[in-house]
Amino acid sequence: MMNIKYPKTEIMIVLGSKVYPLYTSLSVNEVHDFMRAAHREDFLIFPTAINKEHGNGLWYPGCGSDPIWTDWEVKKNAIKSIIKLPEPKVRIDYNVDSDNYEF
Repeated sequence: MMNIKYPKTEIMIVLGSKVYPLYTSLSVNEVHDFMRAAHREDFLIFPTAINKEHGNGLWYPGCGSDPIWTDWEVKKNAIKSIIKLPEPKVRIDYNVDSDNYEF
């Protein structure tokens, strides 16, 4: 079985006066466990998807590029909501006689 890293959870955080989505490969339960163990002023580190093609900005679905993964440190009290993302749907054609593989 292949271990493919993909965004599982969207974490909405406040930086200054703006709200930004962080896409992480952690499940909602893992994020909850980190938050439960931390105090309000603690920093938490999440594996976060960034967009290498646009100056290392935050990656988002539909941006047209694959995410690059980095660790992002966020203060617990900056986290405002956590959203579980649907699992990606992937179809792979393993027909060895074909030159056209579908992903």
